[in-house]
Amino acid sequence: MVAGNPPGVTTAFGLVVDWLAATFASVRQSGWRGLVASFLGAAVGVAVALSLPQEYTAGGAFIARGSSTSLLPSALQGIAATVGLAGARDYSPQFYADLLMSDPVLIAALGRQYEVPGQYSSERRTYLEIEHVTGKNAAAQLEAAVRHLRKHASSRADVRTNIVSLSVTTRYPSLSRDLAAALLEALDSMNISFRQQQSRELREFFEGRMADAQRGLDSAETALRMFLERNRVTQGSPLLTFEEMRLTRAADLKRSVYTTVVQQYEEAKIQEARNVPVLTVLTPPAAPTRRSGPPRRLIVVLGIVLGICALRVPRILSAFRTRVRAEVAGRVERV
Repeated sequence: MVAGNPPGVTTAFGLVVDWLAATFASVRQSGWRGLVASFLGAAVGVAVALSLPQEYTAGGAFIARGSSTSLLPSALQGIAATVGLAGARDYSPQFYADLLMSDPVLIAALGRQYEVPGQYSSERRTYLEIEHVTGKNAAAQLEAAVRHLRKHASSRADVRTNIVSLSVTTRYPSLSRDLAAALLEALDSMNISFRQQQSRELREFFEGRMADAQRGLDSAETALRMFLERNRVTQGSPLLTFEEMRLTRAADLKRSVYTTVVQQYEEAKIQEARNVPVLTVLTPPAAPTRRSGPPRRLIVVLGIVLGICALRVPRILSAFRTRVRAEVAGRVERV
């Protein structure tokens, strides 16, 4: 056993080596038939490799900026939490990775037109026209295009760095780049819409809360004013001093809540009106210079291996027939 290797890996490696040794031994024994089988396997592998279209993969990476931290003073953040105004958590990187492969984002990218150099006289066509996606009707065609694009695009989220990676594979370098850029733009636009909708809902909520807070503050201040009007001197009475402190404390609390709600309301209004990108693109999509597939050398090698393995098929069948005949003959003798 090789030091440092698990027993399972060593056993599998040994089985592969033994199988290759037996296969090449059969080739040597077959003589010219082995050479012909290897040549035919290589020819089939070359034909298959050349028949497959070239593939180019364009990638990109981005990180989503989290929601801005609360602009409230630290003394007011506790009060905001008590009335349910604490800042909500931002979306996770995995959310963006899943959203990137969702139907709305893919459909938005499919709705654009792309230019493929050297095809269609450089006219801009949709992805459905370039890849010749067909269907019984428009809905079926769009559904087939979504499935086709999802097979050739992938996204991955790194939970350690919060970086989301995207890759798109097509037959043309420029199309891969443009599709990746279109997916990122569609994701950013949808993300902005989500945030604006949340801010709009928060703004409507804070409008109602602000009116309630205003009424509560007015009530607390009115009670304090009326108490001070009735009791102009409170230093000589512990009961009046305690009541003044209680009413003052209640008014201060209502005033703090009102200030918190007003600030949150103004912040929600600003967030609702913002239309800035929230995705920071770390690696913009670029046209690949090298093809990513198909693995033609591997296909040729597999063709040679399959051609060599074909030599052992007659022997395996002959051994199988001999074994079956022997078992049948043994059963007849026992009867």
